[in-house]
Amino acid sequence: MATIDEERVRRIETLVRRLELISNREDREAAQALMEAILELHGAGLERMMDIVFDSGESGKSAIRRLAGDGLVSSLLVLHGLHPDDIETRVIHALGKTHGNAELLGVVEGVVRVRLTGSGCGLRDGVETALREAVPDAVEIIVEESLPTNNFVPLSSLGNTVQIA
Repeated sequence: MATIDEERVRRIETLVRRLELISNREDREAAQALMEAILELHGAGLERMMDIVFDSGESGKSAIRRLAGDGLVSSLLVLHGLHPDDIETRVIHALGKTHGNAELLGVVEGVVRVRLTGSGCGLRDGVETALREAVPDAVEIIVEESLPTNNFVPLSSLGNTVQIA
């Protein structure tokens, strides 16, 4: 079942697609400029709120950490370039929630690369979901499977303990 936030995002995406279909170029550009102006105003307001909270001392810094940990607020902070953590820190935090079942291989130019270190039903989906939520600003998320270790033991290494009939 979709959350209210997911429904809002889908509605916004639908409306943006409708705006892109406006045939009159001037009307389409005016609608896009309106959206940009509203986003800029909201971003400036959020930035000012973050400054006020931060300037209130340790309790404010703690409040910012809590805000950054909330899924909806975190995504808004990322959208406006206000999140207190960089992309790598957010990836590491998200992977920590997977109980050590994945490791960060690197973040290069917004591409996040991780390797699954555990196994289990739904692990890959769980890791991908955690990363999409934590780093919506990632250009790409690549989740690699761990290669199985080679358990081959040559018969010659077993000595005389094996008899072949």
